[in-house]
Amino acid sequence: MTADLIQDAYKEVKRLCRVDLKSENAGSAILQLALRSLTFLVNECKQIDLVSRVPGKEYFSFSKDNVVARPANKKFFLIRPDMVSRLWKRWQAETITPVEFGQLTYTVALAPCLAMEIFDRQNKKGPATFFECYVGHLFARAVDVNPTKRARLPVHGQHVLMTMDFLMDIGGKKVHLPVKMSSRERVVQAWVHQRLLNEAYGSNAYQGILILFSETKLDSRSLEVVEICVPDQWLVYQSFLARMNCIYYFDVPVRYQELTQQFPDLISIKQFGDFFSEKEKILQP
Repeated sequence: MTADLIQDAYKEVKRLCRVDLKSENAGSAILQLALRSLTFLVNECKQIDLVSRVPGKEYFSFSKDNVVARPANKKFFLIRPDMVSRLWKRWQAETITPVEFGQLTYTVALAPCLAMEIFDRQNKKGPATFFECYVGHLFARAVDVNPTKRARLPVHGQHVLMTMDFLMDIGGKKVHLPVKMSSRERVVQAWVHQRLLNEAYGSNAYQGILILFSETKLDSRSLEVVEICVPDQWLVYQSFLARMNCIYYFDVPVRYQELTQQFPDLISIKQFGDFFSEKEKILQP
C-alpha cells in the first residue's frame, strides 16, 4: 500500500511538472512525494550506518528485505518529516538560512530516490526523472520562467530540433541547464550540448550551468562508500569541448573541490544552494 501511495505521488509530480514546472501545484506535489517517501523510510525501513571512505563525510542509509538504498550524507539529510514541512514553508516565505536550505533541498531530492530504490529496485529511471523535475522546479520558480527542452539549431539552411535537459530564456540571458544524478550518467552529453549551442549561436549566447547530486558509490556487501571522480576528464571537457560557467553539487565531491582550487580560472564547482544567493550576478545580461 505504501509503495502504491508513493508511486501515485511520483506520477502526480511528473504530470504537474509537465503542465507548469514553476507552479505552486508542482511544488506541492514534490513536497508530498518527499514526505510520503521519508515517512516510509523512517517507519518501515531500518536505518544503517555506512563505512565512509570519503574524508570528512559520514553516510548512512535505509534497508528493507535485504535491499540497501544509496548513501545519504548525515550532514544534510533530515529524518523528520515535520522538520522538512517547516523548512519548506520557511523557504516559500524566504526566511530560510543557507544551511537550512541545503538540508531541505538535499532531503527532498534524495528521499524519493531512496524509497524507490527499496520498493522498486529495477526502476533505474525513476530517481533521475524525479531529480530532474525537482531541480527544474527550483530554477523555474527562482527565475519565474518555464524552461523548454528543445533547441532549434540551424544546419545547412534548415532548422534541426535537438532535445536537451533544460533551456531557459531569462530576460536577455539564456541558460543551458543540464541535470544529472551523477557524472556516471553520460555527463559528457552536457558538454556536447553546450558545444552545439556555442557553435550554433556563439560562445556567449547560452550560459552553461550543470547540476549534479553527488558522486557516491556504495558497495552493498562491505557497506563502504567512496566517491568516483574523473578530474582529468573534466579538465579536458572544459578545455576542448565547451566551458560550463558553473557546476553545482548537492554533495560536492572532495576531489572536485580540490580541482576548483587548482584551476579556479578554468572550472567552478560549488554547493548547489550557492546559486540562489548569487543568481542575480550569474544571470545578469
